[in-house]
Amino acid sequence: MKKTRMISFFIVLGFFYPWDNVHSEMIKKGEKLRTTMETDVNSHRNFNMYIDFTSNIHSTVEKYTFDGSPFSTESLKLDLIGKANDKISYRFVQKFNKKNHVEKEDDLDNTEDHRIYDPIIIDLAYLKYKYNDQLSFLIGKQAASFGSMEYNSKDLHIYQYPDIYKNKENPVGINFIYTPKKNQELQLQIVNSHSRKFDEEMYPEQVYHPMGYSANWNWNLFDNTIQNKWSYSIFQESKKDEFWKLLALGSKLDLKPISIEADYILSDEDIEKNGQFTKIFRSLNNNYKDFVSIKYGTFFLKFKYNFIPKWNFFAKGVYEVGRSKKDINEIYGLVQDQLLKKAYTYYGGIEYMPCKDDLSLYFLYQKQQIDYFDLIKQEDKNVHYMALGLNYRIKLF
Repeated sequence: MKKTRMISFFIVLGFFYPWDNVHSEMIKKGEKLRTTMETDVNSHRNFNMYIDFTSNIHSTVEKYTFDGSPFSTESLKLDLIGKANDKISYRFVQKFNKKNHVEKEDDLDNTEDHRIYDPIIIDLAYLKYKYNDQLSFLIGKQAASFGSMEYNSKDLHIYQYPDIYKNKENPVGINFIYTPKKNQELQLQIVNSHSRKFDEEMYPEQVYHPMGYSANWNWNLFDNTIQNKWSYSIFQESKKDEFWKLLALGSKLDLKPISIEADYILSDEDIEKNGQFTKIFRSLNNNYKDFVSIKYGTFFLKFKYNFIPKWNFFAKGVYEVGRSKKDINEIYGLVQDQLLKKAYTYYGGIEYMPCKDDLSLYFLYQKQQIDYFDLIKQEDKNVHYMALGLNYRIKLF
């Protein structure tokens, strides 16, 4: 059975994914791991190895311009999960990116050198120690302990809202997890803060090892009928007295076969995380050398209906507003609390799951309308996106 699943996997992957350097490297690593581990199957009975991938054919229409694409891989991961003993478990996730090119780490200033963009990156690498039934902790590279259903969703990443993922990669640190009751979980996470480096002559007062802190409360009622994931996080920036603060509140009403999710995420950024408006304003005025301070409020509402066995219908709406946190004298007319961006995003689609959680086939339609304030109205966007594809999680061991 295992051999059959392995053969099926490589046939399907060969059809959907181009045979480039990244793919070849993945095959070599997967084969090497498989050969090594098969030498002593019994000694690895607590070890599981998965490969996750998402492939689709998609098209985008923006300002009457059509961009079609052949089959491509949107996501490809190697996921290793295991237990050393009853107290210690571990997880290792490696991403395989599609591109291998030279790019700048941060083009907002000249403090970072060019580097080779690694086509293979470590996404997760941590140990989990279970002290007792109530207390455990994670050590290593891990996902940020943010709340909201959107951030913690196990659904297809293809229709998750990308702008809530402010960090380019997961942080490294420690997370204390306390479970006083079956339906209650408290987390306290302390990690390194991913913050851009600054020119020491321009910004002499810097924090060289910024840290981030998150408090997370997950709880449910009525046997998971009502689920809640709430968190508050604060991350120190490399610039002294500058912070990124994130409030994430999410709730879910699960009335099988129907579920409804509602989220609110407030991202208070003393230094704009994605650099979008900073780049635009510097292009408008060469004298503007600072970084934009901005506050984003994002609302999510998602509906999912399992209308017949193995078939799901889903729909989601996202509303996002971005406002300036301070006056910018170099940009005429821009004052504190100025509305900078307003975005509307709508998703809809159907998902077919013939093999429970292992395989899903989906069709997705997305429309996004982004309106900017008067000075940069030319940046407005109206994008239509459609995708037809599959998502597969294969257990190799």
